[in-house]
Amino acid sequence: MQAVLDQAGYSSASLSLTLVGKIRMQGLNRRYRQRDYATDVLAFPMQDPSKDRHSFVGVLVICLPVALSQASRLGYTADEELLRLLIHGTLHLLGYDHETNEREAKRMTRKEQALFQRLSPVPRLFAK
Repeated sequence: MQAVLDQAGYSSASLSLTLVGKIRMQGLNRRYRQRDYATDVLAFPMQDPSKDRHSFVGVLVICLPVALSQASRLGYTADEELLRLLIHGTLHLLGYDHETNEREAKRMTRKEQALFQRLSPVPRLFAK
């Protein structure tokens, strides 16, 4: 997480990460986004990092079962998919939003790809 913040230019910012199962993620997604399914990652921003780069930017919640299933389906390793979700969620906490419009979606995708490349090769988090 710290490497993602560092590479995004927010090395003094902090965030928290929670890994959950499908039932918990579905409940969170239903409650906060009115979508009744388990999603891969949710981001809950706390403070605007553009005003204070030393702030606690928010909370990331990653659904590990969905992430692992997605990794297999998309041809990523579990470690690559977890990094991809950390980057995606962190960018949301830093103010990026791919759901705003097409231009913002492209901007966020470019930033995600650049960060993923800078942080590759991905450190092993899961045993084979």
